[in-house]
Amino acid sequence: MTLHRPFILDDRDRGLFRVHRQAFVSDEVLRLERELIFDRTWLYVGHESEIPEPNDFHTRRVGGRSTIFVRDRKGQPRVLLNTCRHRGAEVCRERTGKKKIFTCFYHGWAYDNAGSLVSVPGGDSYGPGFDRTELPLHQPRCASYRGFVFATFSDRTPELEEYLADARYLLDLIADQSSDGMEIVAGTHNYSMRANWKLLMENSCDGYHGMTVHQTYFEMMMNLGVTPPMPGAKGGPGRGVDLGNGHAVAESPELGMPIMNDDVLEATRARRRDMVERFGEAHATQMLNTTRNTIVFPSLAIIDLNFGIQIRTMYPVAPDRTEITGWQMMPRDVADPVKPYRIDNALTFWGPAGLATPDDVEGLEQCQSGFSAINEVGWSDISRGMNTEEPTVVDELQMRTFWRQWNAQLTGGHAVREGRPYDASYRVSNAGGAR
Repeated sequence: MTLHRPFILDDRDRGLFRVHRQAFVSDEVLRLERELIFDRTWLYVGHESEIPEPNDFHTRRVGGRSTIFVRDRKGQPRVLLNTCRHRGAEVCRERTGKKKIFTCFYHGWAYDNAGSLVSVPGGDSYGPGFDRTELPLHQPRCASYRGFVFATFSDRTPELEEYLADARYLLDLIADQSSDGMEIVAGTHNYSMRANWKLLMENSCDGYHGMTVHQTYFEMMMNLGVTPPMPGAKGGPGRGVDLGNGHAVAESPELGMPIMNDDVLEATRARRRDMVERFGEAHATQMLNTTRNTIVFPSLAIIDLNFGIQIRTMYPVAPDRTEITGWQMMPRDVADPVKPYRIDNALTFWGPAGLATPDDVEGLEQCQSGFSAINEVGWSDISRGMNTEEPTVVDELQMRTFWRQWNAQLTGGHAVREGRPYDASYRVSNAGGAR
């Protein structure tokens, strides 16, 4: 199959935006994505709260590579490539734990948790040119913003804060929700779908599909006495914002969500009173009474609703198969009655067997199946709300933002932003994320 160029049609004068479906089915496109996107951008690794103490670690795949996310014995978070410098075997085979030393199962080479090679069995057998200081575990560039840790495999990637652009404000809104810090809840969702990874990035900030795909959930809420608003209707609440560098957010006033019992309701109100005292009404409303579906290019999605915060990454293993990892985050100082409430909602809404995720996966797999007609129907349309002065969450500015950066990465071009910049006027000087 000859690779189709251009990948996108971006006609701002006529308000038309289309993506060629080879982007979802081509092995050559996937090869280019791995080389020009995943090897050259900042990729989310994890949150510092997952490794709270020295020597804590998790192994996970980042950008297709086996890695060790570890806090070394001096307390420094690190990302180490999990491959022995001798013959390549993984030096850590456990998923999580506490270790000062990682020892390769194959020949026994051992590394400390800062990556240094500290032991080579039979080291006297090596010649004078063998220098163990030249053979540490490889460490990609690593940086943290407000506890969110990223790594990049390129020396040319801009510094993390520059790369995050206005997406920093959305991470600030999460980090500011607790004076005691935010933390990842123990446990991880790992699952896959038979669809292209970019479909899930689109879906993660797409308000247009909500009422059709998640009809059962909305009906259940209404039967429980909660009347959810319809965000993003023309002239209604909600907005889609281009955050720069391919990042975007769909943001709305809070939705009507699962009913809280009296203890949860009072704890939630008390938290809000505390936030108003710390930051003022505008900042507290933006943090606690606004729903946000944020995507950070290329493969991080953060869904921040009033009953929980879902962090999700995705990576392609084939054009039509994606590995997905999900975590739940909450304030470390959240009141005891709220913890089980948020965890229950995380499982029943975002879990692989919850009310939302299976619906989304089914929709995306249906798209992938429909791409079998690519010879007859070659383009997908993502024009909704283009050239609208105030795009809503059911418009598609968020997806166009992602696709323009994707196209720029693959072609060497430049992604021109659409719409108004993110309004961060709510920020106050004593906010933890203020710069």
